[in-house]
Amino acid sequence: MDKKQFKEFCKNEFKARGFKKQKNMFYLSGQDLLCGIELQKSNYGNIYYINFIFFLGKFDDTNNYPVRYDLEVQGRIVVMSKTQTVDGKHYKTSMIEYEEYTEDELRPFFDKDFEERILPPIYQGKKYILDNIGKLYFLTLNKEEVMRKLQS
Repeated sequence: MDKKQFKEFCKNEFKARGFKKQKNMFYLSGQDLLCGIELQKSNYGNIYYINFIFFLGKFDDTNNYPVRYDLEVQGRIVVMSKTQTVDGKHYKTSMIEYEEYTEDELRPFFDKDFEERILPPIYQGKKYILDNIGKLYFLTLNKEEVMRKLQS
């Protein structure tokens, strides 16, 4: 897949799950949180990262959504590497070498992360994040403040 096809594939996957684009990020509101998804181009080759970010609180003003730098909880979509190995075995990575994949090869990884890590907090609320900190999600530098928000 070339870069344009990859970006179009991602856009379609996000929109199919209800995300709407605003500026450089796709957003979907949930229970007391907002999820944002963005593509991050690597400086070191034909690689993208797909970051998903949770902002805690109520976000009714769709014209004034937070930006990436306001993130509180984050993760990345992971795929099975096609070119990189450790001891001869491929491994899961967030570095998506898009030229190495077809849509059909990437879709199961997207489906899995949406089903297990991205959509559950949107539909079940921030308690899902709290129950899975360190396993599925990573906190920002303001850990105490984020934990207080998650527990409230």
